[in-house]
Amino acid sequence: MNFRAVAQMLGVVLLLMAGFLAIPAAVGLGMGERGPAASCGLAAFVTALVGGLVTFVFRGATRDSRKRPDYFRREGLATVGLAWLVGGVAGALPFLFEGTITSPVDAFFESVSGLTTTGSTVMTAEQIDTMPAAIAFWRSFSQWLGGFGIVMVFVVIFPTGGRSLFRSEVPGISREAGHQRVRDAALMLMKIYLVLSVALLATLMVIGLPVFDAVIHTFTTVANGGFSNHSESIAFFDSALVEAVLVVFMLLSALNFAIYDTLIRVGPRPAWRKLVGSLEVRLFLGLVVGASLLIGAVLWTSGSGGDAGEATGPLGALRLSVFHVVCQITTAGYATADFDAWPQFCRIALMLLAFCGACAGSTSGGLKLVRLAIVFKAALVAVRRFARPRVIHRIRIDGQALDESVVASVTGYLVLWLMVFVAATTLLGAYGIDLETSSTAVLVTLNNVGPGLGGVGPAMNFGDLPGAAKFALSICMVLGRLEFYALVALLMPTFWHR
Repeated sequence: MNFRAVAQMLGVVLLLMAGFLAIPAAVGLGMGERGPAASCGLAAFVTALVGGLVTFVFRGATRDSRKRPDYFRREGLATVGLAWLVGGVAGALPFLFEGTITSPVDAFFESVSGLTTTGSTVMTAEQIDTMPAAIAFWRSFSQWLGGFGIVMVFVVIFPTGGRSLFRSEVPGISREAGHQRVRDAALMLMKIYLVLSVALLATLMVIGLPVFDAVIHTFTTVANGGFSNHSESIAFFDSALVEAVLVVFMLLSALNFAIYDTLIRVGPRPAWRKLVGSLEVRLFLGLVVGASLLIGAVLWTSGSGGDAGEATGPLGALRLSVFHVVCQITTAGYATADFDAWPQFCRIALMLLAFCGACAGSTSGGLKLVRLAIVFKAALVAVRRFARPRVIHRIRIDGQALDESVVASVTGYLVLWLMVFVAATTLLGAYGIDLETSSTAVLVTLNNVGPGLGGVGPAMNFGDLPGAAKFALSICMVLGRLEFYALVALLMPTFWHR
């Protein structure tokens, strides 16, 4: 393991973070907020100072004495895993310097929640509504940065070891993108992300949202993050049109970006064939439609669609259902109602959707539907092999047979997820947190969703949890964002051996 190279790369990541932190400082100055602008500027200065010193001390460490690359897969994995933790610390500085959040653990939680596009928060309604514009901008901008990954920018400008970084940062990426040069593939994904962002921003401004609100919700919708500068979230706008626009772009951002890549490189017909031929997309859209109709019917018949349980008509129930189903399955985490007050069937269904997630290679979190499809097919094949052991059975996705190593990797991922889920839920239970709150808190942080149920429901926040529990949930967010392997690998002693 080339520890000096990892340190140099982390220094570059801090320099990137410093550059990003300077943007909310400029926003604060532009909006006449000198104090918050100074807080963000100080955060940028401190981050740049540390990053510059680390980069200078370990300069040249990515190449050996013969100027050949000395930075490979292990170093790439270590950089990716540690970059999210280091970035979380840097991202917490504006909250602390401005005094918006006074606890370092809470600030770290909020920062990690932003960078991992989770959307869980420790802030109260009053804190959210009274945030300075510079802090509100950084809080949402961090989600937009996390949507395509800070390390993605790193890959583009510093391609040494780029393949390892790219594979770790974008798990589940398509074979097509894998065959391109890593830098080209990273640039293509970033262009797609930017196009979606610009399109949503323009749409929100056309339908009448104030510029600042449009920018904030563009950041957090395309990233499927869910932070809002209003404590009422999207309910603040009380607009079916705004909800419809956000639903469309949440869905677009939850599709595998390889489909857009195919559209740009090859054309609309191959992209359409890829779209309609994808089992994962069919599962995704089928779940959205089916769950929306079911939950809408339950809300309508029970008359419990509103926050206070007031009766709602069929269209009102369907509007509530569609918005929250899309928010949960895409892991965006927005809300227009307190779904924790809905009938039990609706509450459980929404948590199951959050468990599933959307498509691989998208900005959504969750386990990803393609993984669940592979595990389901593997279970069926196991039964068939038991009944007919001499027959060769292959697991196929979209007509392509999967290698046993792929099936084993997916199965291992699910086992890791379940082990961490049980361990973290048990840890929170040890602090006296009830089972509903602890289990859903772990679920929504591991899957980068946002609100859960009980004490962490959409009308509540994570601020009342013990500090150790919040730190553990912060690690869960990073685990979920990196899809486990890149961070869990760092805990193996053999990983660090030379």
